[in-house]
Amino acid sequence: MLPLFPLEQMVLFPGMSLPLRIFEERYKVMIGACQVTDQLFGVLLIKSGSEVGAPAQPERVGCTARMLRIDRLPDGRMTILTIGEQRFRLQGPTRVMAEGYLVGDVRLLPDQATEPIAADLVSNLAEEFGKYQTAALSFQQSGIGENARAPALPADPLRLSYRIAATLHIHPRERQHLLELDDVASRLREELTLLRRENRPAAKTIGPFSVN
Repeated sequence: MLPLFPLEQMVLFPGMSLPLRIFEERYKVMIGACQVTDQLFGVLLIKSGSEVGAPAQPERVGCTARMLRIDRLPDGRMTILTIGEQRFRLQGPTRVMAEGYLVGDVRLLPDQATEPIAADLVSNLAEEFGKYQTAALSFQQSGIGENARAPALPADPLRLSYRIAATLHIHPRERQHLLELDDVASRLREELTLLRRENRPAAKTIGPFSVN
């Protein structure tokens, strides 16, 4: 059984850092339980319901999060820093523990490479992602007069697919779709399509300047 942390707007990917503020009693208990076990819990996008109040219904595919640091505040709240480790799929229904948080049986999902990753796919992705990051950085720094440089992209196709998925400011359901893809090449192709859409000057979508 894996403790579960459903979130309304966040889709966690392997290798992505995720800071969290813990204030509900049920999650304080959950984090305490994780501290004495393996430091892991599952992050899932909420399918229906809310982060606060009655347990929400989460999506079936999520990502494990490992706790790296826990800071306890004087009023009892906590701030924790986590990092995504591995995708998983829920097996069967979730259960509500007596303390109010969800748990579920999960199966870890390996990423597959059913075909070689074409060199032109990677080069096209790098080009489009470079445009996307340049536009995002220009927007963030408008009026500041500084030119920050975007970090270099990973050479490994799997890590590249996660980096792009974690960086794209798109609708959470689109990010969830990327997380659910098992094939690396398919995820990269989907990301190329999304990048080209977001890079269109007249695109009326949730692009790199979204507040979400």
